Amino acid sequence: MSAILRDRERLPELREARVPAAGSLIQIMMNIPGPCKRLDFTYELFEFCIGALQKALASAACTVLSWERIDLDVGPVAYTQVSWEATALKRFCLSFEQGHPLSAYWDMDIYSSSGIAVGRREIGAPPRPCYLCSQSAKVCGSQRRHSPEELIGRMTADLTAYRQTQLDEPIARKAVT
Repeated sequence: MSAILRDRERLPELREARVPAAGSLIQIMMNIPGPCKRLDFTYELFEFCIGALQKALASAACTVLSWERIDLDVGPVAYTQVSWEATALKRFCLSFEQGHPLSAYWDMDIYSSSGIAVGRREIGAPPRPCYLCSQSAKVCGSQRRHSPEELIGRMTADLTAYRQTQLDEPIARKAVT
């Protein structure tokens, strides 16, 4: 646990070193409950996030200036520098998250070129919902309304279902042609 806390304390320093002179920074982490953040499925969820975000940014004609991945005790972390203004990027990322079935497990924080965080509150968006009961995730987390086992069970079930849709998609496309 002390290694996770040490990494959490390092995150601002890591982030500040990557804030671009122009544009914005996306810090991508995983919402993994419990003391162990480096589970096998964590990395699979992370890769789905990175791949989906790369496609979404490319489709939106957003210039990506850099991608960097770091493996820490808090789990995998990615830093992405993009050409967009931070508020527009936050709106884009929220829209992107709402359209992906695994997004509840991703945490995308947006920082302006001056290093200022742009959160949900700044753009008038509601708090992140809990992926079990749809109440505020912060409230559920702070009150420990759900056990790590319940949360991880939901994550693995959602991941299994998503994997299946990925396997079924090429078959469905083939049947259409």
